Amino acid sequence: MITSLIVAAAENDVIGVDGDLPWHIPGDLRHFKRLTQGHAVVLGRLTHESILARLGRPLPRRTNVVVSRSPHPQNTETAGSAGTTAGTAGATGTPETAAGSAAHAGGVRWERSVAEALATAEALERAAGTDEVCVIGGASVYRQALPFVDRVHLTRVHLRVEGDTRMPEGWLEGFEEVSRLDVPAEGPVPAHSFLRLERPPR
Repeated sequence: MITSLIVAAAENDVIGVDGDLPWHIPGDLRHFKRLTQGHAVVLGRLTHESILARLGRPLPRRTNVVVSRSPHPQNTETAGSAGTTAGTAGATGTPETAAGSAAHAGGVRWERSVAEALATAEALERAAGTDEVCVIGGASVYRQALPFVDRVHLTRVHLRVEGDTRMPEGWLEGFEEVSRLDVPAEGPVPAHSFLRLERPPR
């Protein structure tokens, strides 16, 4: 089982300002969708609420495992969200991804700690026949999940920006870059790079 952290960060590790991203990069939104669809995603309550405000619903085709110490609604899952694999290729073209998309068709699970959320997400991944839990924020969830993370999908935005939310200092220590795709600036879209970093076997 792989635990991945997915984040977009400026050169100075700022990831947010006033609850929003300090940039708009359509390609990064598509990248995020490709990485997370068909998987369980772990996120904090505020991140979950910002998604609800923006989309009017939880992230679709993913099981959303939300971390909150506050009272929360009953867990909800769509039919088959913890079921077996479907075994047929869908729009993404691979049987495993299509099966994961079907199994992680939607729904929200609530847990009181990051550790509990990761355990729940791993169980959902195994039940779905998939093998990558995705941690998607916010800052507190990233910080608490880092000791458990095997892989980082980082969109490095080549800007230094002001913001009120950032990744912790030294957060990439112990990770090695294994792939990189550089994207030049185009119009209002800043230059950015898609990186994958992995922690050597422990």
